[in-house]
Amino acid sequence: MADVGSFEIENLENEDLIRLIGIFFGHVTIHYGIWFTEAARIIGLERALECENKIVRRHASGAIKRLAPHLKSYNQDDISAIFSKKPRNELLILIRDIAKTWVAGDGFWFQAIEGKEGMASAKNVNDSCWSIFARLESFKILDFLGIDGNGGLGTLDKALRLRIYSSINSHSSEWDQEGNLLFRMTECRVQQARRRKGMPDYPCKSAGIREYTEFARGINPDIVTECVWCPPDEVPESHFCAWKFRLKLAGT
Repeated sequence: MADVGSFEIENLENEDLIRLIGIFFGHVTIHYGIWFTEAARIIGLERALECENKIVRRHASGAIKRLAPHLKSYNQDDISAIFSKKPRNELLILIRDIAKTWVAGDGFWFQAIEGKEGMASAKNVNDSCWSIFARLESFKILDFLGIDGNGGLGTLDKALRLRIYSSINSHSSEWDQEGNLLFRMTECRVQQARRRKGMPDYPCKSAGIREYTEFARGINPDIVTECVWCPPDEVPESHFCAWKFRLKLAGT
């Protein structure tokens, strides 16, 4: 099996990097809103309000500290004008800093709900958020790629590499002998942080199944998603999760 190639965020043209920055800024805001909406639906509005009130200052403080240096001395309204003169390496650093801001917000919400309602409730809200956010990402990425209609597994492979966490988590993909796409996360900031603290891997399989299934369906409803392994499964030391994608056969 051979690696599929070098279609990665860091290989995009500057113009496309700037477009992606705009999309990723939107992801931070929308993902925060999805967490609030799903928390209100699942644990109740009053409890969701209390959780949001607990995390908003921490999240805003971290976001300002991380992102403000990228925006100083710029006052244009158009995002292309703001970033068009930035060197390429600064655009890539900004993309990663936006992704770190996004994943920090994800963690703040999970911890707040877990602290107030327990692990089961936090996991329930988390799984629901991922199914919605994954579909949002697939929609945005198809538009970014200029694809109108259903894409194939090749499109899915490109789309997986353009997800917001793909800018901060290493990954690899291969084609098997049957023409199925195998995608692996070889780096995961969340799980690596837990391991550094001596904690077991977070059992993210239920969220992953919903996330990758919905993302793939957003690319093409005929794509079938299969989890190869994901915590709490035993996973190889060099990987954190692995997923297989195939197209439905006619009549199935």
